[in-house]
Amino acid sequence: MDLLKSLIVLSEKAANIARVCRADQHLFGLLVQQKKEDEANPRFVEDFKTLADVLIQEMVRHFIRKQFQDLSDNVKGEENNTFTNKLGEQICVEVQDTETKTACLLKNVLNGDHLAANLLAAEVHREIAINDVNTKIPDTEFNVNLNDLAMWIDPIGKKSIKTSLLFLGLNPSNKYFCMRSLL
Repeated sequence: MDLLKSLIVLSEKAANIARVCRADQHLFGLLVQQKKEDEANPRFVEDFKTLADVLIQEMVRHFIRKQFQDLSDNVKGEENNTFTNKLGEQICVEVQDTETKTACLLKNVLNGDHLAANLLAAEVHREIAINDVNTKIPDTEFNVNLNDLAMWIDPIGKKSIKTSLLFLGLNPSNKYFCMRSLL
């Protein structure tokens, strides 16, 4: 049940990051970067990743790994988390242990924009309790061996307004199962 509650909280955190990005035109304009040819989806003439995509992916990865050590090596994501700033520096976007450290890293990605970096870092590190989320927690116990799970994070896409997590694992009879959670 702890994993399910964490996913609900993380979905709210992801939604808050997306809301902040959409609400602030200055911030929204800073966040888009065209994918390199080897990263791009061949179905599109141009394929873009946004810092919001990557930040949501890395936020989920960071907090799941922190809370559920058994899942650490099995949390993967679609987006390459490397951005190139205007100085040509390649920066690996990863959520840090503190809001201040995350803001410092984001400031480098955002070419020194303190306001945008602080705003995003605050959302990433904002504490949200399960009771703060408008949802009903199922009464049914959700027990699963974390060693049997893998998580795939698929950030916001062109045709989807939701972030999704895909869990792959084995059920008790050793048959593969797949669970998709929309954030």
